[in-house]
Amino acid sequence: MRSNINKNLKQRNNYKEYLFWENKILNDYPLWEGYFNNRSITTESKIAYTGILDSEKGILKCGWVVYPSTYALLGFLQHVFLPTSFLTYFDRTCEGFFIPVSTFNIVTEEVIKNNSISINNLDLMINSYNFLNSLWENNEDKLLLNLNSFCDEFNKNWDNDPKRKLFIKIFNSPSETYDFIINSIGWDFKEFIEEELSMNLDDFKFTCNNVFNEPLINKRFIDILNINIPILF
Repeated sequence: MRSNINKNLKQRNNYKEYLFWENKILNDYPLWEGYFNNRSITTESKIAYTGILDSEKGILKCGWVVYPSTYALLGFLQHVFLPTSFLTYFDRTCEGFFIPVSTFNIVTEEVIKNNSISINNLDLMINSYNFLNSLWENNEDKLLLNLNSFCDEFNKNWDNDPKRKLFIKIFNSPSETYDFIINSIGWDFKEFIEEELSMNLDDFKFTCNNVFNEPLINKRFIDILNINIPILF
């Protein structure tokens, strides 16, 4: 028991540190799509769907990823998603999609030098970072609640402009993805939804509900989402 507690604490501390994520970025680990560290989906895993759109720059980055714990997801949001979102959204001199190899504070300082950003927008992003940074001592249940609140607030602020927007949604289990996907497609016609999914609804629901029971589904679930349902924001 003590060994497991120490192991979990060490992992949490790793996820909290920027240098952990810098190493992943520099070594081209799949942080935005797929299975983080090739870990299978467990009851502790958290799934995330992210979207970054900038029509002027020709950027559309979206996809599904699974992280092994809520703390791993928190580290991704704080040290990868938020700095990348800030750079893409506000640096109008930077073309193409880039994951900055710098802390959030350095990214904001550099972008501010060359771009005009409203105080309100700057404060919203900085407050988001500070909020995420304040969550590391939360227990798992409280952390998940706070991350869901973060996503709702973030999307309210940044998922409004059809030509430039940011989006993040997290899921506590694979089964939760079903309703989100069906509702996001936004059509009542079963045939249309099935065409978008490239499978019938019964098969898709079975897939979402049996990730833990079926090893093959577990291994392929995130890939199925990324291939069949990439754009939902």
